[in-house]
Formats: sequence, C-alpha cells, structure tokens
Amino acid sequence: MKKIIALLLTFAMLLCFAGCGDRAKILVAEKESAGETVATKEKDFEKYEYTAVDTQAKALMEVSAGTADAAVVDYVMSIGSIGKGTDYEDLVVEGDGYSEEEYGIAFRKGSDLTAKVNEIIRELKASGELEKIAKKYKLNDIVLGDKKTDAFKQAEKDSDYEYIENKGELVIGITYFAPMNYQNEDGELVGFETEFAKAVCAKLGVKAKFQEISWSAKETELAAKNIDCIWNGMTITPEREENMSVSIPYMQNKQVKVVKSK
Repeated sequence: MKKIIALLLTFAMLLCFAGCGDRAKILVAEKESAGETVATKEKDFEKYEYTAVDTQAKALMEVSAGTADAAVVDYVMSIGSIGKGTDYEDLVVEGDGYSEEEYGIAFRKGSDLTAKVNEIIRELKASGELEKIAKKYKLNDIVLGDKKTDAFKQAEKDSDYEYIENKGELVIGITYFAPMNYQNEDGELVGFETEFAKAVCAKLGVKAKFQEISWSAKETELAAKNIDCIWNGMTITPEREENMSVSIPYMQNKQVKVVKSK
C-alpha cells in the first residue's frame, strides 16, 4: 500500500513539474499605453499571458523581480532605465522594436496655446537648444521639432494662452520615468522633458509646475483643468488628435521588448 502511495505521489509531482514547465510566460506593459497596444496585438506576444500595470517603471520592476518574463516599454525609457549604470543592470532590450511613433504635447481641444508652444518648439530646435538638452540624456539622435505649423493667433474667447498668462504657471501632467521626468539622488525633478518644459515656459513667461497624474486618467485631468497639458512621452495618435489639441512632434520613439539578460 505504501509503495502505491509513493508511486502516486511521484506521479503527481511529475505532473506538477510538467505543468510548471509549460506555464504561459507573463508579459507586462503600462495600462492604456502604446506598449499595451503592442503587447496585445503583435503576433510575437500571442503565447504570452498579458497583465497591465500602473506605470512603465512598474513593468521593469516586475521583469527584474522575476514576476514577469518580459515588458513592453518606450524605447526612450530603455535608454535611461536599463543596462550598465542603472537600477536595472540585469535587463536588456530584445529585438529591434515595434510601432514607430512620435511624441507630442496634448492641450485641451481647441486650445490656442498649442500654436504658441509649437512656435517655441521650432525656435528651440532652430537655435540648437533642444538638441543640447536632448544630448544630456542621450536622446539627440531622435529629437524632432521642426515641422511647419500654423502661426499663433490668440483666441477671442476662452483663451488657454490668456488663462495660463493670468495665473503665471503652466501645470504639466507627468508620470515619473527616466530619462524624461524623474527624481535624482537629491530628490530633484530632472529629465529631458523636465528641462524642455522649463525652456518652453521661460519663453512663455510663466512658471513650469509639474504634477504627477495617473496615465489612465490623463484626458479627464486635462479637461477638468487640473492640469494644462500632458507632457509625458505621449504618443501622437489619430484618436488623441481628435479628442485633444496636440503639438507638433518633438521626438521619435518605438516600443521595445525588455527581458532579463542571460
């Protein structure tokens, strides 16, 4: 009887090991991001079990901790967040990437502030200041900002430009991720977009005020005037251009698969 029980236990253990070996790999990406679109639509990820997380930083944390097998994140984030000299030295980019895209800044639908900011972006690009900021974060090869745009004309009523001028600040909705907006060792907010936004606000004559938001609630925060713009590595899409006023592109990007180094 004991031999039969022992054989049954051994058989059960073998089944367990076999099942564990065949488990679906876990893939993570930020909820409602371009990474989530890639993770759920690309054929390369059909055999993965997808789980959404709150932020791209959380996605990298899951892979590093071994609770996920891969993450889909912005290429620009991979530049500043993984590999030698970062908190995630054990992570690497696998493959060439997916979904070529461009970043833009989102303002409220119909906002006259968009055209004014477009003019300033073009000025910063022409003067070389935009590349100078980007170079500090190893992003100068993918910076844009010279697309032609309509000339600024202040709206006669409900002017966003007048609104931010009167209050003297531009409230910028962000999430934290290097190298765009993140805290350094001294707890100071730094990053490409942090410096870029400050440079634009200096030309606008207002203070840049950064406010952390939930990425999934960004449109609601903008419409409610809790923030004045979304400036956080936001991919330009037809849907966003339909629902918000989006600036000219200022940076190229793509989505990449991040895994543990072997």
